[in-house]
Amino acid sequence: MNNSSINILHVTDTHLLADKEASLLGVNTEQSFQAVIKTIQNAKIKFDLIIHSGDMSQDCSEASYERLAEELSEFNVPIYCVPGNHDDLKTMMKVFPHENMSRHQHIVLKNWHLILLNSKQPNVVEGHLDQTQLNYLQHCLQTYPEHHALVIFHHHPILVGSTWLDKLNLKNADEFWEIVSHYPKVNTVLFGHVHQEVFKMKDNIKCIATPSTCIQFKRNQNEFGLEKLPPGCRILQLYGDGRLETAVHRVPEYIGHFEENAKNY
Repeated sequence: MNNSSINILHVTDTHLLADKEASLLGVNTEQSFQAVIKTIQNAKIKFDLIIHSGDMSQDCSEASYERLAEELSEFNVPIYCVPGNHDDLKTMMKVFPHENMSRHQHIVLKNWHLILLNSKQPNVVEGHLDQTQLNYLQHCLQTYPEHHALVIFHHHPILVGSTWLDKLNLKNADEFWEIVSHYPKVNTVLFGHVHQEVFKMKDNIKCIATPSTCIQFKRNQNEFGLEKLPPGCRILQLYGDGRLETAVHRVPEYIGHFEENAKNY
């Protein structure tokens, strides 16, 4: 592992399907995911682990989860994940662990700890951290109070500026923020779901989202819409003194057919 930093590859919202030839709103999600992987490989970027923050699959098929794990295992580093609203927990539990894909939800590395939570609710798009998840968060923070904390779940705990999308956020975000307010070493909250690049501050805590590896949501809109931006991923570098550096890496060009008038998915 890098002596100066912990380097993380963050991918999110892959929306893979059992059929590798199938598309989502004009984008073949398998091809776009492969393009993101190739971009990272070509850039020769080194990292110590991978985090996937949900919506791994679009159709909840075993084949899509297995393929995700197999393709990410090419990097030969540990892989950790949380479920998104499109994921199926039973299928995930059946397939994982697989290759380097782990079900561990608390990872302690040097002066940092990573806490992975489940914000998925059954049969709804909106997010919620139930009492078990909130208790687990507090337990982890109490156990390692001197470690810098990176908390990961799927739904956004802040508003991102799109009316339709902000209705589908983490519904009990206030409860989450109340807990972390008592732990000054909480450094960053990392999430997916919003299919766009986000970097905002809330109470001195970084709130970060990463572009999807497939379709991108148009930003600052009242209604659903797509933006013609290439798929991407994010690298985070965590330093022992609590510094965090991060950069988004996108594929050079848009993948697939852009559906300018898409209304939903």
